[in-house]
Amino acid sequence: MAAFQNMPQAWRRLIFLIPVLIITLILASGLYTGSLPKPRMPKVVFDDSHGPFHSDCQANHTPPNLDSLPDIIRALWQPLILPITAPRFVTLDGTEKLLPPQNELVHTKPMGKRICILDVDTRDLAGEGSIFYSEGVPPWDKLGSPSAGFLSHYLYAQIHGYSYKFIRAPQYADRAPHWSKVIFTKELLKQYDIVVMMDYDAMFPSPEVPLEWMLNYWKIDRDVIVAMAEDPAGEPNFDDSEKHKVNINSGFIIAQAGEKSQRLFKDWAECPSEVRYKGCAKWAQTLFHEQAAFSTHVRYDFLDGYSIETHPQYIRMLPCQEANGIPEVSGSGCVGHLVRHYWGRKGLTNREFGHNVMAALTPLLVQAAYKEPGHVEDLRSKVLKGAEVLDKPPAR
Repeated sequence: MAAFQNMPQAWRRLIFLIPVLIITLILASGLYTGSLPKPRMPKVVFDDSHGPFHSDCQANHTPPNLDSLPDIIRALWQPLILPITAPRFVTLDGTEKLLPPQNELVHTKPMGKRICILDVDTRDLAGEGSIFYSEGVPPWDKLGSPSAGFLSHYLYAQIHGYSYKFIRAPQYADRAPHWSKVIFTKELLKQYDIVVMMDYDAMFPSPEVPLEWMLNYWKIDRDVIVAMAEDPAGEPNFDDSEKHKVNINSGFIIAQAGEKSQRLFKDWAECPSEVRYKGCAKWAQTLFHEQAAFSTHVRYDFLDGYSIETHPQYIRMLPCQEANGIPEVSGSGCVGHLVRHYWGRKGLTNREFGHNVMAALTPLLVQAAYKEPGHVEDLRSKVLKGAEVLDKPPAR
């Protein structure tokens, strides 16, 4: 708390003003028509030198431009962001995650716009609850599940200063629309160092955690071409090869740019054409499409005949417990400590998005309204008689 109190008074006032501005804009614009979701306080643990507001993230900042929504979002979240090199983090269910030793960390500084959060979708998304609603902005109480997921991705990108792209993908005559995520991830890797492709139902339950921290935690160094989560270990989530190993899940893809990446993603995108992989044509239209193609073919034969078994440094399988699933399907072993994937309860993306927003608003509102002087008159030490209130009126 001392770090926050030592901030310049003008900067502190600006931080406290931001939630009020956002809530006022929401109410005035008609985006909010129902009741607010139940707030959820972020469970973040730091070194003893860190209070609930993080001095690491407050140094050398100038007041934001209040005409810029990205600036407002960054200012709102700034006191909560987990430092990239923070030794530990406690998830919402109380699980402690520890970084490797500091001298082994891959990232120590923010990558900013060199990271792109990518959404790819072929749907029209023009209905009343959709982000491209033809009649205006979708009302909160009618916001569709896909739109809630997409908005959470945009929010996460703005919190950390990343780039964000939404590709309204074309239809492909020879394959299911799911394949577009592979094709456009490859293309965006020509523009960015790291591309994070997310299905709409994949979300960050703790948006204060930067991607760079997760890359450090998962030890995703520059050798790693692509990282994806494992699926739950049960039918039908096994590949179609003789190895019969658990599938990867392509709803959350971390891809790093480079010549090897372009080669791997090209082979993956061409898999249904059987340019390299005999028998892959079936995955053009068959469940699980691009996911099954990668799991059955690509990971066992990529680049110069490499396999994930002989060259594991290039393809990283992320634990299902950390990067897949949600608490409601914990029986699968996948609870989504760092990345949640709502394939089991797609309708809950709205709840997650609400939590994403309120996780920032709640502590700042509490701090501004009840911890700072000026709003609370504490009369508990007084012993009064009759209708007496005070011997002198409250200070203004």
